[in-house]
Amino acid sequence: MRKTRTLALCFFPLLVSLLAAGCGGSGPDLAPVEGRVTLDGKPLPGARVEFDPDTELVAYGKSSSSTSYGTTDSGGRYQLKYTGEQDGAMVGKHLVRISTRNMTVDAEGKEVLVPEQLPTKYNVKSELTAEVKPGSNKIDFPLTIESSPGGNE
Repeated sequence: MRKTRTLALCFFPLLVSLLAAGCGGSGPDLAPVEGRVTLDGKPLPGARVEFDPDTELVAYGKSSSSTSYGTTDSGGRYQLKYTGEQDGAMVGKHLVRISTRNMTVDAEGKEVLVPEQLPTKYNVKSELTAEVKPGSNKIDFPLTIESSPGGNE
């Protein structure tokens, strides 16, 4: 009886680690994504870039639907984060949204809304898509403002 108990105690940690490895998985397949956003050929600073995984992947349980995000620097460059600690985006197709609308604090310490500079086809009604592939990804977005009437729609 004592030998059986000793054997069980020796193999218990191994069994627990094997079960834990099989249950949680290693998380989603992520790949680094960086790029540059320009507006009419000029860098677009302060824009929020979001990559939303394809909704079909979410429906089939192959995606947790976590959005990756980044903000452009003064040169229009961005780098995506999946979470606060993890860089990148899920491998696969994404709907991309780019927006300049945000809140800032003015000289008097009051919160002020910075209005959207981009047409809705880049954010609210986005027509932008991208595919993240395994390995490093460089995905640029050369945006333009249409000069036609109602170009901001």
